[in-house]
Amino acid sequence: MATDESTTFVKNPFLIIATSVLTSGAMASSCFFSRAESVAHTSNGLLPGNDSLINDLIAASYRLAGWPGADWARAFVVFFPCCLFLVLIGFSARGLSSRLLGTLFFITSVAAVAWGTSDAMRARKNDIRDLRLLVPVELFEAAVQSGGRVFVNLPSYAHAALLAPSLFARLPSPELNRKMCATLPIWREEDRREPFSALIFTGNRITEIRPLVESLSSNWYLARTDNHGLLYLRGNPATKELAGDPNSFSDPRSKAIFLSQSALVLNAINRQAEARQMMQKSIEVFPADSNVLVNSAMLAASQKRWPQTQKNAESALHLTPDSVQARYLLALALLESNFISQAATESARLIRQNPLDPQILQLQARISEANNDFTAEIDALERLLALETKANQATSPIHLYLGQAWARKGFASQALANYESALQGSLSPLQKSEIQSAIQNIQQKSGPTQTADH
Repeated sequence: MATDESTTFVKNPFLIIATSVLTSGAMASSCFFSRAESVAHTSNGLLPGNDSLINDLIAASYRLAGWPGADWARAFVVFFPCCLFLVLIGFSARGLSSRLLGTLFFITSVAAVAWGTSDAMRARKNDIRDLRLLVPVELFEAAVQSGGRVFVNLPSYAHAALLAPSLFARLPSPELNRKMCATLPIWREEDRREPFSALIFTGNRITEIRPLVESLSSNWYLARTDNHGLLYLRGNPATKELAGDPNSFSDPRSKAIFLSQSALVLNAINRQAEARQMMQKSIEVFPADSNVLVNSAMLAASQKRWPQTQKNAESALHLTPDSVQARYLLALALLESNFISQAATESARLIRQNPLDPQILQLQARISEANNDFTAEIDALERLLALETKANQATSPIHLYLGQAWARKGFASQALANYESALQGSLSPLQKSEIQSAIQNIQQKSGPTQTADH
């Protein structure tokens, strides 16, 4: 049947073009139901030094026509190559009178329409349109009104370019910003040179800035918390701490997402009881949303409530089977609950979905170690090492773990090489002492060193 249909398609040039256009349109349709993707591409495209032509195109379209322009630009990026590919197959089949190519054109068109339609339906179901749920709009509005110089952590950097261009122009360079986030003395030196008037911290890893927050002098105060992060202002507080209002959202799903996001922020600043109460309220408001369930799993994981983490992650995967974040949390919960084989299964699925994600590679290395699969552990760590080296990140801890993995596998030369590399970087005195002891033990026990073959 497919063969007969395929010959009909490729005999008529109009049918080739029409089928290619409609099929490509179906493939691109999900771009109009995934505003979060448009926000991410636009924010990155507005950053200086952005090396992605796709992000540049989407950001330029946003400047011209707002969010509809960004959505259309994303759709074009999907539509154009897909359409060109189908047209080439169709006209090649027609020109060569190839039944094989005609069948390929027919099958590809049907599969692409089915996939695109399904993807659009999923995107529409999970779409978040309210910008307040996607980026820290209110934090930046308050920071701009405060005047003066503003410091933002790395997740806030791209949002600054999108939400506050005038403020973004006064921000330190990304390199200096990264150094200040990582090293308190550098932040203090920059603050003395030109004092900051406001600090914005957002993202899923707000807890990383806790040392900076705890070191702030008494003339700083927490001015605002919302569903994305924290705003600290310098001076005497004019009002009490302000918080976002969940009642400003009219539909239950948006309200529940807002509450779940806010709960994670409260948890990051050690207000754990409030966080759990707010998260429970979000589930009561709208229990059947993947975003809410993933956030609930994240909160449970941060508090080491692993059975609850597993339950919420599994519920989220039931609604969105392709959720990388939910599967990551499930694998982590299984590992921490000592269900190692199940954790390894989920880890393998994660790697297939995102083979170059550093966080996933770290988790796979941990699970592989627990599973006594040292070959898989080494493979994950070496891929992680390559990624971190390319990104100019510190690699001493990775070399340390690689040294331990090679030692467990029984290859002394590889273990020693990685231990030596680890000692070249920044490690704690305890870590250095442990490495030196490990090196001494290997040198005493090993005869001729072995070479890996893996």
